[in-house]
Amino acid sequence: MKYIQLFTICLLSPTFFYSSFTFSQDEQLEETIVISAKYPVPLSEVIGSVDSINLSDMESRQISGLRDLLDNTIGVSVSRDIYSGRAFNNTVSIRGMGGKRVNLLIDGVRFGETYQGYGRDLVDTELLKRVEILKGPSSALYGSDGLAGALLYITKDPSDFTQGDTTYQSVSAAYDSDNEHTKASYLLARSGDKAEALVQLTARELNETELHADANLNPNPFSAEQSSIFVKTKYAFSDNLGITLTLDSQNWEGDWELNSETGTGGYPVLINTSTSIGDDEGSRDRIALSLDFSADSGIFDNGSISIYSQETDQTQDTSISKNIIGEFVMGMFGPSLVPNIPPTPILEYKNYIFDQSIEGFSMQFYKKISTASGITHNIVYGAEQDSIDVSRPRYRTETNLMTRQVTTFIGGEQYPNKTFPDTETVRTAYYFNNRVELNDTISIVFGARNDSYELNTSVDQLFINVNPFGYSLVDQDDSKTSLKFGFIKDFAEDFSFFYQYAEGFRSPDFYSSNLSFTNFAFRYTIVPNANLGPEESEGTEFGFRGKTGSGNWSLAFYDNDYKDFIDTQMTGFSQTGLMIFEYQNLEGVNIEGVEFQGNFAVTENLEMNFGLNKSTGTEQGQELTTLDPDRAIIGLLWTSDTGNLTVDTYYKMRDGSSQNLPPSCTRSGCADALTLPDHNILDSFIGYQVSDKFSVQLALRNITDEKYWNWSDVAGSSASDENLDYFLNPGINYSITFKYSF
Repeated sequence: MKYIQLFTICLLSPTFFYSSFTFSQDEQLEETIVISAKYPVPLSEVIGSVDSINLSDMESRQISGLRDLLDNTIGVSVSRDIYSGRAFNNTVSIRGMGGKRVNLLIDGVRFGETYQGYGRDLVDTELLKRVEILKGPSSALYGSDGLAGALLYITKDPSDFTQGDTTYQSVSAAYDSDNEHTKASYLLARSGDKAEALVQLTARELNETELHADANLNPNPFSAEQSSIFVKTKYAFSDNLGITLTLDSQNWEGDWELNSETGTGGYPVLINTSTSIGDDEGSRDRIALSLDFSADSGIFDNGSISIYSQETDQTQDTSISKNIIGEFVMGMFGPSLVPNIPPTPILEYKNYIFDQSIEGFSMQFYKKISTASGITHNIVYGAEQDSIDVSRPRYRTETNLMTRQVTTFIGGEQYPNKTFPDTETVRTAYYFNNRVELNDTISIVFGARNDSYELNTSVDQLFINVNPFGYSLVDQDDSKTSLKFGFIKDFAEDFSFFYQYAEGFRSPDFYSSNLSFTNFAFRYTIVPNANLGPEESEGTEFGFRGKTGSGNWSLAFYDNDYKDFIDTQMTGFSQTGLMIFEYQNLEGVNIEGVEFQGNFAVTENLEMNFGLNKSTGTEQGQELTTLDPDRAIIGLLWTSDTGNLTVDTYYKMRDGSSQNLPPSCTRSGCADALTLPDHNILDSFIGYQVSDKFSVQLALRNITDEKYWNWSDVAGSSASDENLDYFLNPGINYSITFKYSF
């Protein structure tokens, strides 16, 4: 009933919403998708569910981060984490599964693994011209981490702005009120006879994201600077041979006042923390060289060979002022507090480092074969290999300001340390995919990919410091073959049916494979598991697509089974009374649902768009807590007769969370799970082309000033969690962008 009401309201409104997953009718006829087959396929012929976000979408909605980018995509969400008081866009979820179970790629090259607390938001959206989202298992195409789907970032090309012997330049400036985000960008593109080049410089300043005015907490104060340099050059040696060089460098630094970490607490030592100051910085540098070629060959029509290198360096420094109030001592009737009189002042310093380097190459070939019987084969095959080195040292000291004594044994741990050893992961893959056009109405797709992976560890003293029992490490060495099959049947020119079966997997990573860690203060130890296997998934999907005279629609039903999830389990007690934890392959999850979306022209100036997602999920017989509630989006795009003024308005409605969730449990016990009510959000984007060279974009978000949380941020929390308001979204806010091109 709620959805019927929502659609009725929007039908009566002159300007509502324009969804990121839709395009104008002319655009749709030309739209091609790369992510679904590793070569361009017309959107109407794609088997399975994909969404795309193009450059005009990103500019009109004034995208400034991962969350903004995917906010209007049905079945996709981005969660925000607060790690040591720091707020990060932590994970992308597709149809209820997120984190490292979603494969992220940029220009076809996978992002590397990331460590908890640093998130996966390592791309500057200003560099992108297109984003494609593949929903459902994707390992037959993209290998490990493709349990739930894949997200492909496609960066800008010089030819997007220049044709022939021309030069293009643009400058833009933007302001966002919810975090006082200011951005300045300069782009230069040049095309010649055989060469073309693009350079883009971007600088940002931002502060903490404001919470809703009714929040009971204040956000942790934050100030940051970010910059990026992007260079892409292309040279055509001939009509059949060209080379592309891409340089992508990003740098960021930020200062936090971690007020959420202050206060009194702790065990076995009771501590009052007065101040906690964070200083973070990082960089990501990527270089890629690609050779593209075509030939009248018996084994390929065109292909590419690429080599690439990516380096990510991140540090978190935290300075903490605190007083030791007392210590809990176990007595006959339980623990009792022995106070420190006077309290002992302590200055604590933390330095956490995450370094990762990726080097790899890939080769891919495409061949089209037409037989005498009229059957056409579109064959893609290739090979990939990459090597990933990861290190995460942790340094920590405490200085007693009364005695000036410095200690590195803190909280039951010896510092410096590494909770997992330095790890090199080598992945090698071979894949084959064939789209067979049997006739004008039936196409089938089948593909397979074999991935092998090796994890090689390097033990040093820092790892030994938190591995006092000397747990043996076993290097991982395994392989997995992933399959894919599907077909599409056109019953009429404007109506088709599709079906797809696909497999996914995620290999054990550097963290879960060899985490070996003992904390005597909290009485637990984590042991490595030499028999840890990969996570696996099987997904089936079927649906219908149709076209009308003024638009199109799609309806998809999906059923995804996940098994052998990797997670920690308590396995018993040691001889010394320590709780023993181990990463194990656990029982899996089932998620099924339906998605409906489409668009049509109401008038020559007015386009209506809509989307709906409804899903259910279970884990070990209980309702899945991480699954986003049902969601509907609807709206209208209005364009003036001259085309210089547009109004996009979104009305987004999300159901409240289930009332039958299992308890929220931690090591300290279980409590009632958090539930959330329904919420409706209204956003509007106005674009005005002042002249051929000058444009203005205005965004108004949460116009009704709704107080709401995103379920992906707080799923699994207890109803009594005192920190919930840190995850509140801003109230009404705006952003404005000016752009001048010449």
